[in-house]
Amino acid sequence: MSNTKFSESCYLCNSDSNYIKTDNEKRRHYLCSNESCGEYEISLSAMEHLIHNNDFKSQLLPLAKRCKGTDGLLQISVRGTAIEAKVRPRSEV
Repeated sequence: MSNTKFSESCYLCNSDSNYIKTDNEKRRHYLCSNESCGEYEISLSAMEHLIHNNDFKSQLLPLAKRCKGTDGLLQISVRGTAIEAKVRPRSEV
């Protein structure tokens, strides 16, 4: 995992955010500055699937918010043809 931080708009809410690349650059670990959003890791394939689905993105915001500052991390990925979002302990990540 690289520790290089990148500044970019949050993928879920478009607020100011930082991320690092993980999983051989196949995922991004975001830490959003927006109080309504939070911390999550998203695969590049999930980003492609969600690019125009703002309704689903907004449903993920409360899950990401709950992970900020906790031992849990919201992981967003693609399983088959569906988006999967689940909170996992950081020790398993």
